[in-house]
Amino acid sequence: MEENLIVYDEQLRPVGAESRERVHRIGLLHKVVQCWVVSPRPEGLWIWYQKRAQDKASFPGYFDTASAGHVPAGEEPLTAILREIQEEIGLNLEPEQLTYLGRWREAMDYDSFRDREIAEVYLYLDPEPAFALGAEVEEMIRVPLAEVVKKEIEGAKRIRAVGKKGEFWAESDRFCPHWGEFEAVLLPVLRKRGFCG
Repeated sequence: MEENLIVYDEQLRPVGAESRERVHRIGLLHKVVQCWVVSPRPEGLWIWYQKRAQDKASFPGYFDTASAGHVPAGEEPLTAILREIQEEIGLNLEPEQLTYLGRWREAMDYDSFRDREIAEVYLYLDPEPAFALGAEVEEMIRVPLAEVVKKEIEGAKRIRAVGKKGEFWAESDRFCPHWGEFEAVLLPVLRKRGFCG
C-alpha cells in the first residue's frame, strides 16, 4: 500500500496528504526525521553514520545520519524516529533517551527525484550503541568529531572513518547531502554540553 505523507506550505502549515511517490515527483514539502548517534568516549567523540543498502531508491550505498525516514500521515515525528531507529539500526529507545535538536529545511533535485524536506532532528548519546542492523542498512561506521568538522566546515574531500573492516578513508561525496545541518544543529549542542571547544 502506498505511503501517504502530509504536505506543507512555505509557512509550514499542513495543506493535505499526498502519496510518497507524488511528493518526490513534484517536490512537495514534507516532514522527515533524523537521528544523530554520538558516542562520547575517553579517546574523544565519535559520530555514527549508516551505510545505506545498495537497493535503496535514493542514495544507495551512501553514508547518512545514523537513522532517518519519512513521517507518514497520522504519525508524530517522535514516534516516527523511534520506529525508524528500531527498524534500521535495532535500538529500542524510550522517548526520554532522545534530545530534540530542532528543525532543518533541505531541498535537492536529482533527475525525476525532487526532495523538499522539513527535518525534525534528534540526538542519541551512547558510548557503546548495540546496533542490530535491519535490511535497509549495510553497516555502521564511526567518524571522529574532528574529521566530521573537516568535511562539513573545512570542505575536506575525504575523511578518516572506522567501519566493520577497520579504519578507512571515506570520500566526502559519498555522504548524503545535509548541507549546513551539522554546523547549525548538532555542533552547537555538542559544544554546549562540553564535548568540544
